[in-house]
Amino acid sequence: MRRFITIVLSALLVIAILTPAEAQSEQRRGASGAPLPRFAIIKPDRARMRVGPGFNYATKWIYKKPGLPVEITEEYSVWRQVRDADGTEGWMHVSVLSSVRNAMVAPWLRTDKDVPFLDIKAQQDDSARDVATIQPGAIVFMKDCDGTWCEVETSGITGYMHQNDLWGVYPDEVFR
Repeated sequence: MRRFITIVLSALLVIAILTPAEAQSEQRRGASGAPLPRFAIIKPDRARMRVGPGFNYATKWIYKKPGLPVEITEEYSVWRQVRDADGTEGWMHVSVLSSVRNAMVAPWLRTDKDVPFLDIKAQQDDSARDVATIQPGAIVFMKDCDGTWCEVETSGITGYMHQNDLWGVYPDEVFR
């Protein structure tokens, strides 16, 4: 019985020691030390997505749109597993990615004929005047987000959009 109590107390001690360390690392980190998942953009006007993390893997897709946002979901050495707004997943070399924050405007509405445009507002208020309208699927540069609204820029126009209308930022994410 004494041995059993010693084992149980030892196990509880180990759990007590490990739990605070796990609580401190709330967010998962990749090999680079950066948080996972996170958003990035494709830098060049021609970037290959591969089926695996290496140049010897077949090309799955070639992206020809610089600034396109992707979500980094995993890391392996200098390779990043990414997912685009359509859900296509594969591996890209770190050299074709940037931590600049762009977003795609409501890509899930691209085929919805009832929503041809979304509004960019002058202020963080639904009743504020519209400074522009933008099509679903368009790319905007994100200056900052407060968890509800994002300040965006496109074609020299700056304004605000609802954060939940953008793919390239997480719900409730705040950044400057």
